[in-house]
Amino acid sequence: MPLATDPTKSRAVIAVCVVLAAVFVADWVTGFGLAPSFALVPQELVLAIETLARAPGTLEAWLTLGTALTTVLVHADLMHLAFNLGYFWLFGTLLSQVAGDRWVLVALVVCSITSAAAFVVHRVEGPPTYVVGASGAISGVAGLYVLLAFRWDIPWAMAWPLARPVPPLHAALVALVAAALDVIALREGSDGVARDAHLGGFAGGLLLGAVLCSVYPTWERFRASRAGRGAAGP
Repeated sequence: MPLATDPTKSRAVIAVCVVLAAVFVADWVTGFGLAPSFALVPQELVLAIETLARAPGTLEAWLTLGTALTTVLVHADLMHLAFNLGYFWLFGTLLSQVAGDRWVLVALVVCSITSAAAFVVHRVEGPPTYVVGASGAISGVAGLYVLLAFRWDIPWAMAWPLARPVPPLHAALVALVAAALDVIALREGSDGVARDAHLGGFAGGLLLGAVLCSVYPTWERFRASRAGRGAAGP
């Protein structure tokens, strides 16, 4: 299969990595003081939803609801951040070359929400806990790539520093193995990692891919639609 037509590095992936690294530095400088405001706490999120149902103008409840997105910005430690950046660099770059930067960003936002939803549903009846990190959202980026790899005949893509183009199904296998390990770990009990958030994000990516493929049954039609929008632009 030929290489993706634009093998350059994704500006969206680079920007997201820079933002996550910058927030980590700011958090470290402040003695990791951002987590209390940015982290997602299931019980607090459910309470915020109930509050907004009664009083939609409650600012504090809206801010709590926003932790479904802000939680992706903070990380527990340097190793947590480094692993997430590496995984995102791989699948974000591959997805960008196949579907474009816009879909990388859409996947991050949508899968942040599905990841948060899975975490809340699974943990809200348990003891108070919280989650930080972009792992769930990034799992969604991988999930979207997996769905496209199986549904579309997509080209091989490059991800620096890998020396060779990556066959789509090989990359998809990596993501599927990671998801399977999350399932196994979740069934065996808590290991301190938000496996439910990972799986919620991954499922969100699969769902997003299913929607995309229902609109564009082939990669060629998707690429033609992007070319048409570009030609019609100012």
